[in-house]
Amino acid sequence: MRLFPLLFAFLALVAPLHAAPPEKLTIDGHAVNIKVPEKAAPGNPWLWVGEFGGHLKSLEDGLVERGWHVVYVSASNLFGSTRAMDLWDKVYDQLRTQRGLAPRPALLGISRGGLYVNAWTRRHPDRVSVLCLDNAVCDIRSWPGGFQLTAKGKGSTKDWDLYKKEFQFGSDEEALKNSIQPTAGMDAAVKAGVLLISVHGTADSTVPYVDNAQKLAEFWDKTGGRTRLFAKEGGDHHPHGLPDPKPVLEVFGTESQQPR
Repeated sequence: MRLFPLLFAFLALVAPLHAAPPEKLTIDGHAVNIKVPEKAAPGNPWLWVGEFGGHLKSLEDGLVERGWHVVYVSASNLFGSTRAMDLWDKVYDQLRTQRGLAPRPALLGISRGGLYVNAWTRRHPDRVSVLCLDNAVCDIRSWPGGFQLTAKGKGSTKDWDLYKKEFQFGSDEEALKNSIQPTAGMDAAVKAGVLLISVHGTADSTVPYVDNAQKLAEFWDKTGGRTRLFAKEGGDHHPHGLPDPKPVLEVFGTESQQPR
């Protein structure tokens, strides 16, 4: 019988470690999921996911293992609107004041999540360390609009209608005329030293790179900003992320150590 305590102790040592389940908050009626590290890294760095929290699990968990918090706010079908950004302001304020997270999180925009992280970067360039775009929507006309730009994506009529409703555009013509362009208002982010990362498939037929993240990458380069591009040759919209997230993890880790 005296062997059982030793056996259990041995099994505890060799059993795989499992991350704690995310903490769940409700802020302004919206669910907020927070992956919390066992021990926070110096400065309390964090990743804020614009949409599809948990989709790039290996990237998120890799950051948590390195002491990062990972945050996702459920605010679907708002397309980075003022209403969405007002909610993000409240979430940011609570996480800063009550949890002491870093003043400049890294942002991750997966697909339509790009609209959220780009909108936040325009609104608060001093509250962003890294803007990471993963096959990200940066021009609403490309997706869900599906209009012919340099290329023509597949579009989504349903989501385009939701977008027009959220932004109170009465017609396609009004939406096309007044929708914000990818690089509009991004000068301040470049000046603030925001690092732009793009992970993208070169053959994305849903959110063509040439009309979306490439516009931002070219703007960053032209205006003296810093970029890291991870092209997946021949890759389509799916799957997202890199097969091995280590290169992106290393960039995040290096950037979190920069003085702000």
